[in-house]
Amino acid sequence: MKKMWRNILKNRLIVITGPTASGKSDIAINLAKSLESQIISADSQQVYRYMNIGTNKTEDIFEVDHFMIDLINPDQPFSVEDFSREARSLVKKINDNNRIPIVAGGTGFYIDSLIYEMNYGQVKKDQGYRNELQALAIDKGNEFLYKRLSEIDPETAKRYHPNEVNRIIRALEIYHLSGKIPSDIRSGERKLNDNINPLVFFLNYDNRDLLYERINHRVLKMIDDGLVEEVKYLVRKYKLTDKSQSMSAIGYKEVLSFLNDEITYEEMIELIQKNTRHYAKRQITWMKKYLDYGFTHEIKMDKLTKDDASDIILSIIKGAYDL
Repeated sequence: MKKMWRNILKNRLIVITGPTASGKSDIAINLAKSLESQIISADSQQVYRYMNIGTNKTEDIFEVDHFMIDLINPDQPFSVEDFSREARSLVKKINDNNRIPIVAGGTGFYIDSLIYEMNYGQVKKDQGYRNELQALAIDKGNEFLYKRLSEIDPETAKRYHPNEVNRIIRALEIYHLSGKIPSDIRSGERKLNDNINPLVFFLNYDNRDLLYERINHRVLKMIDDGLVEEVKYLVRKYKLTDKSQSMSAIGYKEVLSFLNDEITYEEMIELIQKNTRHYAKRQITWMKKYLDYGFTHEIKMDKLTKDDASDIILSIIKGAYDL
C-alpha cells in the first residue's frame, strides 16, 4: 500500500530518475522546454569540469538551463552534503521565480538528500580523526579503509568504490562521532523533507536485456567519441591517479587501468560494459523504494519513445500541480 503524501506544500520538485541509459536527460530537457523550467543534475560525476564523454554531457544540455554541472575540477572532493546544500537552495530559488525545478539523474544518495531529511549530514566533522584515516589510506591503501567500513556497515560499503576515499572517511567519521552506522541512520531515522512537494518519475524497463543493450551501445559510443583521450588529458593536467575520487567513476577507472597497462583495450571495453550493467541493476534496486510513496510514478520505457514518455509525464505533472 502506497504511503499518502500531502500535495499542498510550497516548493514543487520534479524528479526524473532511473538506471543509466534509460533516457533521463532527454526527457528532462523535453519537460524543461515545455514547462519553461530549469534542470538540476543529480549525477555525482557531472559536477566535474572536463569530464564530459564518460558522464554523457551532450550538447543538448545547452538547450535549457542546467545547474550542478561543471562545478569543480577533477582533483577536488565533492560530497552528498555539498550537493544537498547547493541543490536545496536551487529548489527554493527556482520555485521563488514561479518555475518548477526538474532534478535529473541516477545518483541515489543525491536524490535521497532532497526527498528525505538526511540526518547524518548534521553530524559534525572531526579533522583530527579524518587526518588519522587519511594517513592510514596513504600507509596501508584505500582497500584497508574500505575493508574497515565493510566490517562496520556492509550496506553503505556496497554503495562505494574503494577509491572513493573521502566518502568512506565520512562514513567512518559518522560512526566514530555518533556511534551509529550511516545505513541505520538512513533507514531508521530518515523522514520525508517537509519543505518540498515532489513528483518522482522512475524510468524502468521490464525487459532488462533491452536496457543492457542500450548500455553496451552507449559504452561503445563513448569509446568512439574519445573517452580514452579524455582520461589521458585529465590524468596529465590534474595529476590524477586511481586514488582520485573522480577516477572512481565507471568508465574512467577502467580506462585508467588500461593506460596503466593493467588490462587490454578489449578487456577495458568489456569491463566498462559489465560494471555499468551492474551499476544499473543497483540503481533500479535503490529507486524501487520510492514506489512506496504516492508521489512516485513508474514509467515503463520498453515500448515508449522519449517523446511519448515526456508527454505522459507532462500530463501527470499538469494534473498534480494543477497547471
